[in-house]
Amino acid sequence: MLVLDRTPIRLPEPLARLLAELAHQLPPSGWAANSPRRWLFPGTRPSRHVSGTVLARRLAVHHIPIRPARTTALVQLAQDLPSAVLAPMLGLHVMTAQQWRRRAANDWSAYLEARRSGEHPTD
Repeated sequence: MLVLDRTPIRLPEPLARLLAELAHQLPPSGWAANSPRRWLFPGTRPSRHVSGTVLARRLAVHHIPIRPARTTALVQLAQDLPSAVLAPMLGLHVMTAQQWRRRAANDWSAYLEARRSGEHPTD
């Protein structure tokens, strides 16, 4: 189980196993050596994880942008979940969740045009 902020997230296998192995392989150093908690991304203060801002900066150093990944994840969730579920799950206002749902909506215009003209589109 991965906990982001205070939200536990059940990860699919094999990702869950790989992250658990990684967290246990990290050698504790500094304050972390005496901490009862095992953070995958330890922060600079005892018993605290790294902040989202610091993690984003670390990823940017390696040319890994987080905005496209975040957008992709939000679009995928918005395709799969209704706004009423998405909003509280991600801490979004329900109107924001509805905007993500609209953004994630599939465009059926090509399909409808093909049906109207008698073509049989293939996937």
